Amino acid sequence: MKICQINPGCGIPIPPPSWGAIEKIVWDFTCNLKELGHEVDIKWANEIQPGEYDIVMVHVANLALELADRGIPYIFQHHDHHAYHYGKDSDVYKKNKEAMEKSLCSLVPARYLVDYFECDKVEYFSHGVDVKTFFPNINPPIQHSFLMLANNGLGGYGNYDRKGFELGIKTAMSCNLPITIAGPKNNENWFNNNPWTKGYSKLNVIYDLPNEQLRQLYTSHTIFLHPSELEAGHPNLTMLEAAACGLPILGWIENETDFGGMWRAPRHLPELVRGMDDILNNYDVYRINALEHAQQLSWFNRSKELIKIYERYIN
Repeated sequence: MKICQINPGCGIPIPPPSWGAIEKIVWDFTCNLKELGHEVDIKWANEIQPGEYDIVMVHVANLALELADRGIPYIFQHHDHHAYHYGKDSDVYKKNKEAMEKSLCSLVPARYLVDYFECDKVEYFSHGVDVKTFFPNINPPIQHSFLMLANNGLGGYGNYDRKGFELGIKTAMSCNLPITIAGPKNNENWFNNNPWTKGYSKLNVIYDLPNEQLRQLYTSHTIFLHPSELEAGHPNLTMLEAAACGLPILGWIENETDFGGMWRAPRHLPELVRGMDDILNNYDVYRINALEHAQQLSWFNRSKELIKIYERYIN
């Protein structure tokens, strides 16, 4: 099969050297589809011609609509949580829905988005994880510690706590355990607006960590915190990477989707503390379940499922 993954055009290289979720997804699909024996290119939308590829897959709405205008059939994968945040009257929602309506089919990585977009071409398709890059240490750290890895903010407001940094830090403080929060430089907006965080000596903040150091970050901690308010992916990429490295997860995921190795807690400190206690008391069980779930959702396995979708549209 001859496949083209469309470069999302966000100004981030593929593969991304640091932060870049869509770029990471494009790269992982490309590598695993090639491993499955298919010919795969990554190109700009304006570089391809009608009929040049068996399948064209695009990941942002404006480029999907550009392909539609040029008469190029495509499969669309939606990643933008702003379409939900701003609501159905927003331009971002309308463009994404139009991209879905003009697609062969559209994939959303969260079940709540299937009904939200009210389009019969939309179906759930979970994210995956590169288990060759993210894998556990044989002997995990003895001292428990928390990790959060996220790009905070919402709708252009970098100091909005979408990812639950405050809850994460207060959960760590409640049991006097270390916590690391890593992510892009944008997170500095939130920390600058919350000077109280400097009072917790066991908080470590890291900005713009290179991707090649991510596994070491995961495996040097023991519990992943994810009390996020809004995600387009359930599970999202960082949850999957943490699970693949053997970290139990404490946080939130939509009720419609289960995740092995996770204690589902709403954004409420007492519930997070209760979940933390359960994970600490049953750590090995959570760790094994997290690893098994990550293996099931490896990018190689997700790419095999993606090929089944592609085959529906091959003449």
